[in-house]
Amino acid sequence: MNKQQKIVSWILRIIGFFGMLAIGAVLMPFSWMLSIHEHLGLGKMPSEPIVEYLARSLSAFYAMVGVIFWYVSFRVPQYWDFVRMVAILFIVFGGVLWWVDVKSQMPLLWTLQEAPPMILVGLWMLYLHRQGSREL
Repeated sequence: MNKQQKIVSWILRIIGFFGMLAIGAVLMPFSWMLSIHEHLGLGKMPSEPIVEYLARSLSAFYAMVGVIFWYVSFRVPQYWDFVRMVAILFIVFGGVLWWVDVKSQMPLLWTLQEAPPMILVGLWMLYLHRQGSREL
């Protein structure tokens, strides 16, 4: 592995680790989700079945993606082209999240902690991919 691939492997490993932590939200009691929602200052969370379904299924999806990133992080040279696609998707998804956050009237701090870091990580990974590809 070259230097850029090693850095990318650690980025993916960290993101993967934190993504896998979302399994906690899949398993936690719904009453905890309702309390956390209010504690974050987001108001009273609806308790209809679709809300619980979306919260748990999205958390499960994040956990699944976390496992994929963790797996790839140990095989970066083998998945080098995949890394480029992930970097681009991070940039695009960061932009989508920014739009969703603004459209949903999420608190500014929420938006700033979510979308810009995702875009920056995507740009960083894309830069590392381009630099690392020159060395191959």
